Amino acid sequence: MMCGLVSICSTLSAIESAQNDHTTVVHSILKNKELHLNKLRDLFSNLGDGNGEEAITFATFEEKIKTPDVQAYFEVLGLDVDDAWSFFKLLDLDDGGDVEIEEFLMGCLRLRGTARAIDIGKIIHDQTWQIKNQGKFQTWVEVELRRIQELIVSATGQIPSLHN
Repeated sequence: MMCGLVSICSTLSAIESAQNDHTTVVHSILKNKELHLNKLRDLFSNLGDGNGEEAITFATFEEKIKTPDVQAYFEVLGLDVDDAWSFFKLLDLDDGGDVEIEEFLMGCLRLRGTARAIDIGKIIHDQTWQIKNQGKFQTWVEVELRRIQELIVSATGQIPSLHN
C-alpha cells in the first residue's frame, strides 16, 4: 500500500513538473518571438529612408540591403538575403510595389530559418495539383475552341482563319 502511494505521488510530481516545464517553454517561445519582432521593427526602421514612412520601396530596400549593419541584422535573425529582388517579392504579398511593416514582420518570421520537409512537401503537392489542373483546363479550352469553330463553320460555311 505504501509503495503504491509513493508511486502515485512520484507520478503526480512528474506530471506537475512536466506541466511547469511546458509552461516555461511556452513563455520562452513567446519571449523569443517578442524579441524577434522588436529586432524586425528595428530592422524595418533601418531600411526606411528616415522619414518615418509606413512602407519600404524596392529601390530603398535594394540600397539599404547592401549596408553592413542591415546585412548583420538579417544574419542575426537567420535570414539569408542573397537576392534582394526575390526576397522583396516574397515580402510584398499584396504586390503593391512596397512592403508595409506588417508584411515585413510576418514575412521575415515566415522566411527565417531553413526550409522544413513539410514546407518542401507542400510546395511539391501544390505544384503537382497546379500542373494537373492546368492540363485539364487546357484540354477543356481546346475542346471548346473546336466546338466554337464548328459552330462558326455551320453558321457561315467558312472555316475561320487567324490570318486575314
